[in-house]
Amino acid sequence: MGEGTYQHLPIRHAFLSEKGVLSFAWVGGTLIFVAVTGLAIWLLPFSVPAEFAVLMHTALGLVLIIPLALWQCSHWLAARRARRSFRKFCGYAGFWTMAVTLASGLVVSAQAILSLYVARFWDRLHLWSGVAAVPFLVYHAWPHAWKPANNDIGASIVPPDYSPGRRWLWQRAAAAVLGLTVVLAGLSVAYIAKSRRLGHYAFPAGYELPYGKNPFSPSLATTENGKPVPPALLANSKSCGASGCHTSIYQEWRASAHRWASEDVGFQKVQAALIRNEGIPAARYCAGCHDPVSLLSGYKDASTGVEAPGFKEGASCTACHTMRRVDVQGNGNYVFAPAKPYLFEYYGNSRYAVALTHFLIRAYPRQHDRDYNLSLVRRPESCASCHKQYIDKNINHVGWVQLQNQYDDWRLGKWNTAPNPTHRLRCQDCHMYYQTVASPAQADPYDLKIGLGLKHRNHWFAAANQWMPAMLHSPDWRGQIRRVNQWLKGQKVIPEIARIWRTGPVMPIRVLASTPTATPGKPFEFHVVLTNNKAGHSVPTGPLDLIRLWVEVQVHDSAGRLIYHSGVLTRQDHVEPGTFSLKAVGVNPSGQAIVRHDLWHYVGAKWKRAVFPGYSDMYAYQFVVPARTNGPLRIVARLRYRKANQYFMNWAFPGKDLMTPITNMATNEVEIPLAKRDLRAAGTNGGKKLPGLRAAGARE
Repeated sequence: MGEGTYQHLPIRHAFLSEKGVLSFAWVGGTLIFVAVTGLAIWLLPFSVPAEFAVLMHTALGLVLIIPLALWQCSHWLAARRARRSFRKFCGYAGFWTMAVTLASGLVVSAQAILSLYVARFWDRLHLWSGVAAVPFLVYHAWPHAWKPANNDIGASIVPPDYSPGRRWLWQRAAAAVLGLTVVLAGLSVAYIAKSRRLGHYAFPAGYELPYGKNPFSPSLATTENGKPVPPALLANSKSCGASGCHTSIYQEWRASAHRWASEDVGFQKVQAALIRNEGIPAARYCAGCHDPVSLLSGYKDASTGVEAPGFKEGASCTACHTMRRVDVQGNGNYVFAPAKPYLFEYYGNSRYAVALTHFLIRAYPRQHDRDYNLSLVRRPESCASCHKQYIDKNINHVGWVQLQNQYDDWRLGKWNTAPNPTHRLRCQDCHMYYQTVASPAQADPYDLKIGLGLKHRNHWFAAANQWMPAMLHSPDWRGQIRRVNQWLKGQKVIPEIARIWRTGPVMPIRVLASTPTATPGKPFEFHVVLTNNKAGHSVPTGPLDLIRLWVEVQVHDSAGRLIYHSGVLTRQDHVEPGTFSLKAVGVNPSGQAIVRHDLWHYVGAKWKRAVFPGYSDMYAYQFVVPARTNGPLRIVARLRYRKANQYFMNWAFPGKDLMTPITNMATNEVEIPLAKRDLRAAGTNGGKKLPGLRAAGARE
């Protein structure tokens, strides 16, 4: 039959040869492979082959654009005059949906290479336009029987085109698909073989288990399978801040106490003393929170602990963000599971490997989002795993004793139990207040994706450690000290909670006189009141045997002469005896006070004073006003804080005469007029402190 009888136009091409390198056999075969890998990426679980499929899908998709455009143009020129049919409709529909797929693929690839993240709109458009194009193109390309050009009743139907030329075309296309599949499989097998070492990691030889079957005891931290994790999967926080990903958050974390939790010189002194007294395995008690990388990788011992990969990361990004479960029992009670690594993620510092890894994370973020899921770390319970501590028989050889407990303070305090749900605050609302960066280039991709724009939760975790940054000269240490002092003084304004978070100091101090005037020669009494105004936990909090928070009072007359004082430092930098202090005095089995943070001796407390959220505490003072005093009297009360008592500093750093910085958290000043002078009182106990009005046990 001739062509004039049937509208069966051969697939002629104006630009491309049927047997050329860019023929449909190869272009079409590659296009089929790209379509199949696209569906595989969408439907199959995260794996090495799926990641290589992403790379090949992207690379071949970019390579195909020009030859496919030429082929489509050629095909259209040759077949545009064919009679209208459903097959022709499918050809046009497939072409335009495929054009959308290619255009959106270009945008997705550009964003994955150049931007911080792939926009959900373009990602979904690329996926669903590709899915929509498949049935149209399959129907259009499938061999069909052609109807005759005329409508004669006796006309015969032409059978489907299974000619040798057609078979040759599809054989070459199938060969292209098979060849590319073999390449994908080969790359996957080779990569898996080279990376198998990450899956075969064990504890070092001689690793001791004196505390039972849990290899990480006496810490309560563990891994999902109870086995150690390669340090590379726990550390490498630097990669989180590379290539513009979480750069601002990474820089903030580098300045934080979390980052320096392991290298903190005070912690290192205490840990060394613990090892001397209780042995190497006892150091694991501290490591669940202070040094999780060394602990969970099996390196927590005296010889290799400070040399373990990741030791210099403290509480690393991964350690917090890949917790799977936590328990509010404390002592590092969490379950850790390492994130599944992307291709080339642990292949050293090769810039090409890093670029490919970051491209995959952006183009194929499914597993990254799942592994670093934020639903747990948004909850206060995630903080409780470390910010709640106790000692048990494993450590003190006596029994269970509660130590610091910020979590339960918050759980039972006003910021969690407020009747109005909108007035409830979590740990993260205060300590991880939103920080705004200057430009999208500095923004966090995750927060951009969820609509926060230039805002992100800060990772400075500014709280009360104004000593460690200065001792270590950590990155941005001056900035961190400024932030901590601003926090301690309650000067930080947090816009998103400002409507419910009171202004002013964290713990305001007020002087209340018992009488409106003071009389020379007579006793005068006043009170100092402290109110926990803003903190979500007791003040002070943390290691109360170590911390010092005290009230200093000075009374001057009108000439500036000091006539009464309490709470000043001695020449040896100790807070003077008899000062009103908020702290704990722990005792060892012999009843001796613990002042060096030697918690392995801690069996209880004979004194503990802190102010619960929303509560107040009051202290009474009395002195005799000197007979020959000119008024008015000026009473200045200051609430003063330092991270460590001087006994600890002298023990930890002998001969160095070091003292932790002091922050004045709040100040109050009042003037008291003098009544008519009573001359008969001349020569009485002017200016001497009267005994019996101090809080028992509140001694330095």
